[in-house]
Amino acid sequence: MRTNINTYYSPPRNNYIAYEESQFNDFLRKLMSYESQIENAKINLALNPDFNCDDAFRIFELNGRGFLDECDLKCGLNLIGVYPTDHEVRLLMKRFDLLKEGCINYADFFDMLVPFEKQYRNAVENRCPSPCCVSRCPDVFCYSTICCLRNVFNLLINAENDINNNRKLFGTLRLKLREIFGMLDYLRRGYFTNSDLSVYLRNKGLFSTNKDADLLFIRLDKGRKGKVSFSDVEDEVQALY
Repeated sequence: MRTNINTYYSPPRNNYIAYEESQFNDFLRKLMSYESQIENAKINLALNPDFNCDDAFRIFELNGRGFLDECDLKCGLNLIGVYPTDHEVRLLMKRFDLLKEGCINYADFFDMLVPFEKQYRNAVENRCPSPCCVSRCPDVFCYSTICCLRNVFNLLINAENDINNNRKLFGTLRLKLREIFGMLDYLRRGYFTNSDLSVYLRNKGLFSTNKDADLLFIRLDKGRKGKVSFSDVEDEVQALY
């Protein structure tokens, strides 16, 4: 019997989903790798006894407004010796402007620079700012602290650039995000938790350590509510052109 070539070589729909799921899993793996590198750089920054987030925020903040816009962020980065493009600044805003207000508040800035491990987080929180620090003055920190601060930002910028380039692939692949989200939200609650994510990562052979899974979940949990919705995942894979 003669075989219909077109029919024989047409893969079933679920094969497309499996391929796109594989692309999504590679994306998660990359996110975990970058978040781990950045967390380690933040730890190195936190180990500098003169580092505190209040003084760091003042390097970027203009006129005590309590928030940073794109111009503030770029100007502050230039002051510490980091020179991002406008596009790279927008990528940082996309990553840390969790409320989508067009600015980064102090809490966002704190998460940008301070490790999520409690011992380091508590140490930074308990440090007092310099009484003589003025706005936009990087000299409040010693040279080694500025180097660590610069390293964190360079890692963030490089990571967001590479991640954004990966996001652009999803448009050409017509990623079946709803179906893939359903694999994470296997209880059909409309969201998944940290433990759900850990189960998924382990089942897919992506699991490295509990810390890596935690850092990935923190990144995806845009609302800091302990659960990740479809819109959170959709926002994470949306490329910025």
